[in-house]
Amino acid sequence: MPRRILLTLTVAIGVCIFTQGNARAGGWGPYFSWGRDAPTTEIPDTLINELNARIPGIKEFVKPIDVDTRVNHLTFGVMYDSAPSRDKLLNYRFTLGFDLVTTISLESGRIDIPGLGPSDVTGIADQVGVDLDKTGYGVTMGHTLGFGLVQEDFIKWWLGPGIRFNFNYYDLAKSFEGGNLSIGGGPETGINLHIWPDISICISGGIHWNAFAYGMGSKSQNLGSFVWGNGPFYFVQVSGLFHTGDDIDAWQTRAPASAIPTQEGQSPVLTPLPDE
Repeated sequence: MPRRILLTLTVAIGVCIFTQGNARAGGWGPYFSWGRDAPTTEIPDTLINELNARIPGIKEFVKPIDVDTRVNHLTFGVMYDSAPSRDKLLNYRFTLGFDLVTTISLESGRIDIPGLGPSDVTGIADQVGVDLDKTGYGVTMGHTLGFGLVQEDFIKWWLGPGIRFNFNYYDLAKSFEGGNLSIGGGPETGINLHIWPDISICISGGIHWNAFAYGMGSKSQNLGSFVWGNGPFYFVQVSGLFHTGDDIDAWQTRAPASAIPTQEGQSPVLTPLPDE
């Protein structure tokens, strides 16, 4: 499953890059991000039924419980920005990436179960052989509309709304598998630093409010269930954009000639002073 996701994503990224080429203005490049989903959900019926089959009577204790889920993401992929350096009010950003869930935790507080003593959802699941804290693999896609607030010589600061879609798959145990799906949006902001005539380094982040679904099923019986929840998603992102089209050298028109970096052995382009 992870190999199929990675292969599909690699092909999609390659198609995006090679079909656009340098004819279209903007910037293309790799990006890396860290994020955290923090929704509140219930416990999937698949897990509850499995627990109840092994520990009769436990269902009445865990069924009504709300769970605070924490999902940490590491993502890398490709980004497109329609105007990373040009003096334009609006810019559109698109991201497509491979998403790795490094940790997932379900925090329910203590549950006092007769015969077992106090425990929590993760501890109870461990007792029946279901490891909820597993690495997840998946894909993510984002769309952002930015408004340029500050556009100076070597920097562009933008702010605007963004939306994000994410899917992850988990192999929980020999007989169980799981997955989560989230979609939401919220404010994002970022700074583009023009470090070279054709290159910008971008540092951005945001806070989204997501609808979140977590599902779990049996591999052998093809049966499963899922629960819905919602909560915030926080992320920070770093990317490097290579300018194309009209964005090539665009910011130099606003910068002092003596400050523009040049290739080794070349002299900076000087702007003649007006005659007095």
